[in-house]
Amino acid sequence: MELKSGWQVKGIYNEACASEGYCPYYFGRDRVDGCRYFMVFRIKEGRVNDIDVSGITILYMGDIPHPSFKELMEMGSEGGIYISDNATPEQREILDVLAVNSIGGLLMKKVFGIKYVKVDIEEDGKTAHVKMPFGEMKQELTTGPDGGPVRLENQSLPFLSNVKACHSFFWNFADHGRHFDYKDRCGTWADFALAG
Repeated sequence: MELKSGWQVKGIYNEACASEGYCPYYFGRDRVDGCRYFMVFRIKEGRVNDIDVSGITILYMGDIPHPSFKELMEMGSEGGIYISDNATPEQREILDVLAVNSIGGLLMKKVFGIKYVKVDIEEDGKTAHVKMPFGEMKQELTTGPDGGPVRLENQSLPFLSNVKACHSFFWNFADHGRHFDYKDRCGTWADFALAG
């Protein structure tokens, strides 16, 4: 199946990675030992091939084996894709293509598989807690002296806006022979918009 032109998806993006300080890839910098990530795209509005995909969540559990930002952009990462199981059969046909080629395809070049799973998200505007059968992540917005969120301007991922820094209390992932378990790492909370 091909995606017809005119598709668009918008929503909320939450991410945790292996960096203790803010992820250097957001600044176009290298990271000596590569990185790993837990990315969540919560689609709030979206139509693809005239199918409404609002309310779907897509998660990417990725491993970045390349140390340089340039290599990441050229060769991408590898990992698994997980989509919320509230997707209908009609939506799944679209999502199988969208998740690989258009959303994650920007970064995840080697996909080990797509699984439809139960995704639970608790969010109160300051904290987000995401659970699914192969991983879990909890994060909280970082605040500045005025009590407002710490923001990141002019970062390297053009599909993100209103990018806010987070403290990820923990995140873990176990599937496809990968086992990640991190505590007290960086995180991102942003709006995303993708179209084609």
